[in-house]
Amino acid sequence: MTGVWLAALALLLAGPVPDALGRARWTARAPRAAVVLWQAIAVAAVLAGIGSVLALPEEVVRLQAAQDQLEFGPDLIAAATIAALMAGTIVLRLFVSLGRLAISTRRRRQRHRDLVDLISHDVANQNLDLRILDGAHPVAYCVPGRRARVVISTGTTELLTAKQVDAVVAHERAHLRSRHDLVIEAFTALHAAFPRWVRSQIALESVHQLLEMLADDSAARQHGRQVLVGAITAMTTTDDAEAVARIGRLRPPVADAGPPRRRLAAAMYAGAAAVLLIPTVSLAMPWLTEAYAALPF
Repeated sequence: MTGVWLAALALLLAGPVPDALGRARWTARAPRAAVVLWQAIAVAAVLAGIGSVLALPEEVVRLQAAQDQLEFGPDLIAAATIAALMAGTIVLRLFVSLGRLAISTRRRRQRHRDLVDLISHDVANQNLDLRILDGAHPVAYCVPGRRARVVISTGTTELLTAKQVDAVVAHERAHLRSRHDLVIEAFTALHAAFPRWVRSQIALESVHQLLEMLADDSAARQHGRQVLVGAITAMTTTDDAEAVARIGRLRPPVADAGPPRRRLAAAMYAGAAAVLLIPTVSLAMPWLTEAYAALPF
């Protein structure tokens, strides 16, 4: 039955598929396409979950009615109502999770931005978004929003060369320019909305790492790979697995090894389209056609 297949697909896309994709190394060669693939998997998992709770009750009632030679009527309407309520619960849970996260995140960022503006050093007019804080520990991060900020510490400016500092700032500005924070918010909301026994932490972690790689690529195009590698190496420890992975993909010949990036990216974009379209065409559309034909009016 369609409902069973959709439920199995939802469980597959929420657990085993993210675990396998999160362990893959080839996604780092085309991080933008990999993020799109992750987004497609997340959306397909939600749609499959909604589709399963809509299809299962309707199919069960329709099968029973066909076996008993009963006319479709109140039973089918009751099944459709139950299915709609279950699907609505999934959608509502997702939107509530996203709304709560968006409100709390923006409030926290506003407080953080105000505090940074209060205690930071003055900067030149051409760097109105840049704030420098006193502190020996090397720090660099961004605060997204309408009044976005890039924050670095004096420890960063003392540890790195001027070119490396520029590369670090370019990395953070790439996050702001591409609104990577919205991508992370969406995945965090999905993670919170899924039941604990099916959601995968690896999806959230993998997308975060891919977004870091995207920002690395932007900074490397502006300031060079070696400059950025030097900055990341100086600011992180050897036991930081994410930093080690970022450094490894920026260093030749690793950065130039493997299949052509364009071909790999095209394959991942095609995979993203397939994850969304194949279940829709092969499962959802036939079920909708049969369900509509079975209506008593």
